[in-house]
Amino acid sequence: MVLYNLKKIDEIAQGDSDFIGDILNTFVENVTTEVERIQLFKSDENWTAIAESAHKLASNFAYLGANTLQVLALDIEKSVFNDNNLFGIAEKANKLCDGSSFLVSQLQKDFCILNKN
Repeated sequence: MVLYNLKKIDEIAQGDSDFIGDILNTFVENVTTEVERIQLFKSDENWTAIAESAHKLASNFAYLGANTLQVLALDIEKSVFNDNNLFGIAEKANKLCDGSSFLVSQLQKDFCILNKN
């Protein structure tokens, strides 16, 4: 199963492997932080804050080519902000957190990235 595609990052970095490493490190830090925030917001049923975190994650996933997670994050954002449909948000948030954590673990393994959090 392919979790990510570095095509966009490769285009931006123009072959600079150090820059790619920096981007991936920043991605791991950002995603880890947002997953932790979603977990806290979920316990408070703060759906607006979850949608805001999902929005941040969606753009990260777009750059990393993690399309499945991007679609899920956008769905959470749309459900809360546009449709005002809160049904299933907790389950979607769990799925987003689980998938995000798995992606972070895979990146850490594939690129020897240490978690600074």
